[in-house]
Amino acid sequence: MGVAPSKFVSNPTQFATPVTEEDVPGSTKSWKTYDYIVCGGGTAGCVMASRLSENPDVSVLLIEAGKSHKGNLLVRIPLAFTQLFPTAVNWKYKTVPQTNLNSQPLPWDRGKILGGSSSVNASVYQRCSPENFAAWERAGGTGWGPAQMTKYFTKAEKYAPNADFPDMDTTLHSNAGLSATRYGPVAPISATIVDSAVNVGIPRLKDMNNADKGPAGVSYFAASVDPRGERSSAATAYLTPEVLRRPNLTVAVDTQITRIVLEDGVPPADPRATGVLMTQKGRVFAAAARREVIISTGAVVTPQLLMVSGLGPAEELEKHNIHVVRDLPFVGKNLLDHFSAGSLVLRAKAGKTWDHILSPMGGVVALCKWLMSGTGEMASTAAPVGIFVHSESILPEPGKDDNLLDLSAIPSSPPDIEIFFAPFCVVDSGATKTPGMHGITVGSIAIDPKSQGTIALSSASMLDPPVIDPNYLSDTRDLSVLIKATRLALRLARAEPLASTLSLPADSKDESTYFWPGDADPDTVSDEALTKWIKRNGQTAWHPTSSAKMGTSPADSVVDASLRVHGVAGLRVVDASVFPTSVSGHPCAVIIAVAEKAADLVKGDV
Repeated sequence: MGVAPSKFVSNPTQFATPVTEEDVPGSTKSWKTYDYIVCGGGTAGCVMASRLSENPDVSVLLIEAGKSHKGNLLVRIPLAFTQLFPTAVNWKYKTVPQTNLNSQPLPWDRGKILGGSSSVNASVYQRCSPENFAAWERAGGTGWGPAQMTKYFTKAEKYAPNADFPDMDTTLHSNAGLSATRYGPVAPISATIVDSAVNVGIPRLKDMNNADKGPAGVSYFAASVDPRGERSSAATAYLTPEVLRRPNLTVAVDTQITRIVLEDGVPPADPRATGVLMTQKGRVFAAAARREVIISTGAVVTPQLLMVSGLGPAEELEKHNIHVVRDLPFVGKNLLDHFSAGSLVLRAKAGKTWDHILSPMGGVVALCKWLMSGTGEMASTAAPVGIFVHSESILPEPGKDDNLLDLSAIPSSPPDIEIFFAPFCVVDSGATKTPGMHGITVGSIAIDPKSQGTIALSSASMLDPPVIDPNYLSDTRDLSVLIKATRLALRLARAEPLASTLSLPADSKDESTYFWPGDADPDTVSDEALTKWIKRNGQTAWHPTSSAKMGTSPADSVVDASLRVHGVAGLRVVDASVFPTSVSGHPCAVIIAVAEKAADLVKGDV
């Protein structure tokens, strides 16, 4: 059995064995040993460690490179997520210069903390579209269809109804799980946005989480927020004090995994994962796994860890003098990410937005209210309203009755556009302050990306960041979708009753302000002008997936439908990297559901 902490352990001598690289071959029998080692304490890793340790007869070691989420006030506050970006809880990755974005490198923010990105994201809860999971099955993910995923969404969610939102469909939620969700609060302008969307032909949804129809339409987002108004991350939901008191669970923090230890099987047996190496302050430590090593380090780090361990494209490994244990050509390939056109800031009249909280005094007042009662603006997600549509349904110009959509043109595939609304001015992901301004911020996102990127190695060391190339807009279809989405958002802003709440000029050609192209006439601004703006201001939506995707063959995937790495015994991947395709919305709830099912797969309960 492993050494069990009362809370979290940061001293590796308490949960691992000091070693040197030269000691590693054939020495696992002398290492501290666990039944399961979970690499990465992020969104999926917390779920896996919690669920596997429910069996008191097995020992589980969870290893996280970042610190515990405990004691971090900003992590607890749902609306404070952008304030976390400059801090130590962010890996602060950057992409390579993007050819189609004026050769700019872009920041890629990922959570470096227990709970991973579920501890630092916008707290949006969304099950996405059932058709996403039908596509997973078609891509070789047998057993990952809509019915199975609904089962695990239901198992995971702990929904708390809010009397301020009586119209939301509580039958589409579950209160049986651990991951807390709820609706509200929202700014006064939010209802105006919903009404305007309905007035231009966008269906009003009671709830986006419909297991039959998916999110096509306009509605409020549910939030991963608990009844106290605090963020519900995978860490807070799954690593509760009761779970941490289990004597068979060890949660290690501040420890960087450097390699999966693989031992050759007796031919024709596959090589087997038997443990992991890790480092802290220049010292190397090791732990062994009797049953399985589970990689849950996310869409960026998972392919990097596989490759430095000898599992990946042979030419990439040989480039860095890494011994090729298994030539798996799709490790690090097929990287998908939702790409945003950038912050579209629209001028608004005073009194309907939440811009007051961006001032020092307003922020203090909102914080005090949250600290005292868990209510008010700080308990909200940053994007309370969302619209999901298919680009093929958008009319080139308003139709009769000012409709902006032709619903008869919607194909059977899920929406490929998300438009979200934040009730304040957001510039540079919140890094640029906008004192005295009143506005709303619109994000237009291509959620069915056709552009595919890669994760590659910069060296053979996990201590060096990987080479991240999302290859944004390499497929011109993504740019076309974003132009349509941006123009739809501009037209929606000029629809009533929203138009009367905003303060927009008839037209402006001044591209130097934060308010362009929001100030532009949507019927005369050119595609060329919008293209330049997107390439100048576009950014990640923080939803990378599919870099170690699920499938039937190592020729075109990395893991099988049980999430086992092709050709390697005792090794699984459980995180967003295994998604066969992207999902039409925010993926955090999907990752938790995937991990819930993966835990059942490991335990043999499926």
